[in-house]
Amino acid sequence: MIFSIQKRFRLLLFLLASLLLSSCATYYQQNEAFNKSFESGDMKMANKHLDANKKLQVNRNRVLYLVNKGTLAWMQQDYTLANTYFNEADLFIEDQRKNWGSEALAIVSNPSVKPYKPEDFENVLINYYKAIGYLQLGKNQEALIECRRINEKLYALNDKYPRNHKNRYSDDAFAHNLMGMIYDASKDYNNAFIAYRNAYKIYKDNYSENFGTISPEQLKKDILRTAKRIGFEQEYNFYSKEFGMTYESNLKDEGEIIFIWMNGLGPIKDEWSINFAANRGAGGILTLANNEEGVSFPFNTNNFSSKENAAFNNLDFVRIAFPKYKERVPLFNQALIEINGLGQYNLEKAEDVNAIAFKCLKDRMVRELANSIIRLATKKALEEYTRSKDETLGTLLSIANGLTEKADTRNWQTLPHSIYYTRIKLKPGSHKLTLYLKSGINGEHKQELDFNVKTGETQFFTFQNLETR
Repeated sequence: MIFSIQKRFRLLLFLLASLLLSSCATYYQQNEAFNKSFESGDMKMANKHLDANKKLQVNRNRVLYLVNKGTLAWMQQDYTLANTYFNEADLFIEDQRKNWGSEALAIVSNPSVKPYKPEDFENVLINYYKAIGYLQLGKNQEALIECRRINEKLYALNDKYPRNHKNRYSDDAFAHNLMGMIYDASKDYNNAFIAYRNAYKIYKDNYSENFGTISPEQLKKDILRTAKRIGFEQEYNFYSKEFGMTYESNLKDEGEIIFIWMNGLGPIKDEWSINFAANRGAGGILTLANNEEGVSFPFNTNNFSSKENAAFNNLDFVRIAFPKYKERVPLFNQALIEINGLGQYNLEKAEDVNAIAFKCLKDRMVRELANSIIRLATKKALEEYTRSKDETLGTLLSIANGLTEKADTRNWQTLPHSIYYTRIKLKPGSHKLTLYLKSGINGEHKQELDFNVKTGETQFFTFQNLETR
């Protein structure tokens, strides 16, 4: 009997030590070699680290493996290969079914054991990368399809959420804007105007309040230009008054460059926890409250099953772990382009990926708090049952429950922090563009780029820098 208890002690202590070691490291820290290579711009070495880490390729991490492979190929301008990976990731997400084994395991451990389900904004940014990839390959119609898919996905995702807990990120202004640019490049000015108008409405009604991103001046110019071009005088006059600006028709033989700057790196997930005291009220109401944080969450336990209710009765004081984002502040916060030493064009922010990420996670946490409570209640019930059979094992299980209460810190960590753009009209021929990236800390970075402009042709060009402070 003594030997049996000692064996159980050693086994459980080993398991607890393993849990402690695995629970300390975030997903970013677990993949430090890959992240450091990527951040330094060494895409070949990052690719080697990615392929060498077999844990990244298992089913529960498969989506992140695919989008990172796609990003690496995209950064190396192999857009065909990039879209192969992004298409596979898209299909993997679409075909993903609940794995009841991992769901059950998550209830007694934590959500990181389940297959990774991308945040809503991560899901749609797959289509953004695909759209840009198709544009670089000269496949404008395929790029348009991806832009439409962005907003179709957002509508479908948001429809699943309760009416009082919808996402603030419910439509994508930059997707509509990019759609307008593609229609514009295809000389479909009617659809271009509609897409630009839709983009402006989303910037005005949603982005400015929720994400701090106002409508770019270039978008306003494009609305006026396309309205004028298709003879929409009423719409032109309305927006001219709204913007306080006019458009002078210019049909010279010119070409143009849509210059898209992807700045810095998006946020990474970390973990934080909060302690709640459970207060039971009449009518099956359970309130979890934290006076220090000034937050409380009431639950009607009558909505849960009898097993879950029994578990709730064991809750008095609980610690819940949540994921949180940590911003990686870009080194540069402003950019402009100088043309042949003459004109200058400012790049304007069109999409703040960082701000969208923070709001998406906050909206999701409100919806999923109940799942965290059920998980902790179930752990507590198992602990009490085990303690009734064996006090020692019950104590060790209590320690194990504390160690396994861990947030899922996985996320797509190779995304940009924010996206800027400008439209540059030029005469046909060779041109030298100088890109100035400005920082309040380290001055500026200058890079020269050569372009060959053709009459009536729109070139889409992307530039990404990865530097953070």
